[in-house]
Amino acid sequence: MGKPAMQKEFYYAWYNTLMKVAIRYAGNREDAEQWVHDGFIKIFAHLKHFRNEGSFEGWIKKIMTRICIDQLRSSNALKFEVDNNTIYSNYELPTHEGFIDNEVLQKFSARDVLHLLNILPEKQKVVFNLHVFEGYNHKEIAEMLRITENHSYWLLHQARKTLRERCSNITSNQTSV
Repeated sequence: MGKPAMQKEFYYAWYNTLMKVAIRYAGNREDAEQWVHDGFIKIFAHLKHFRNEGSFEGWIKKIMTRICIDQLRSSNALKFEVDNNTIYSNYELPTHEGFIDNEVLQKFSARDVLHLLNILPEKQKVVFNLHVFEGYNHKEIAEMLRITENHSYWLLHQARKTLRERCSNITSNQTSV
């Protein structure tokens, strides 16, 4: 895809899709924009490798997700959270994690959701994104982040717990007003 006019059209057609992925991982819009730019460079360089096996959108989102994880890893953002995998080797998932009513979720805007995601520690945010939004299983997440599967389960559990507490606080504050 070497023609600038085609690249420009492709860029504008897929920018929002890739930005939605990047903004969930990045701490700010500027980083997300840079990562999207890096993603497009990688997509253009590897476009000839797409084999029409699966969806094209899924393929470019996967590339974007990998770019985000690589950027976080290179900035050591994933390093400074508790990283002793042996702590989690015997972690067992709770049998019931509770839920948040859909009516509550409908009150949140995309901006609210991004704000909530950004309160999470980096590894929790990444695992939550990979599992909930990207659909990766814990084995895949563990391989990507170079952690154990149990650590991935634990990080997801902690992220859900934090988000549930924050959502409960927000909704109880809204109902008391």
